[in-house]
Amino acid sequence: MPVVTDMPVVTDMPVVTDAPGATGAASQASVAEPSAIKAEGQHTDKKAAEHFRTRWGSGDPAVKHLKDIRTVGGYLRIYTDLPEEADNSKKALTLCERGLDYLREQGVTDPVVFVQAEFGENGNPILANILGPADTTCRVTHPDTD
Repeated sequence: MPVVTDMPVVTDMPVVTDAPGATGAASQASVAEPSAIKAEGQHTDKKAAEHFRTRWGSGDPAVKHLKDIRTVGGYLRIYTDLPEEADNSKKALTLCERGLDYLREQGVTDPVVFVQAEFGENGNPILANILGPADTTCRVTHPDTD
């Protein structure tokens, strides 16, 4: 029996035709990656999770660290797998800014966003945050120690 070698590969993953930043034939051949959000449980803000999935996708350098998004007490909490030493890192700040954009798109007038590290000895430490309309940066500030 002859072997056919020029048949296209068939997968059960959808083809992404309009991925952000993709152009030309490469965008037509891109395959969607599975969700970066690992813990979609009863507390996950499904609307926020979908927003991050569709806007940036799991291949994005910042989004690939996202594990869960929750709205708790009116605050958007973005849980990551980043270590607690990643405070004010580019990835943490990017996730915070994107969370802020999401809340503004939802019409939230006093947005509060926390980007949190992976769970460890200190719980889920804050890596980046916006604490309301007077806060102009996602950078976490640390009090001066004398």
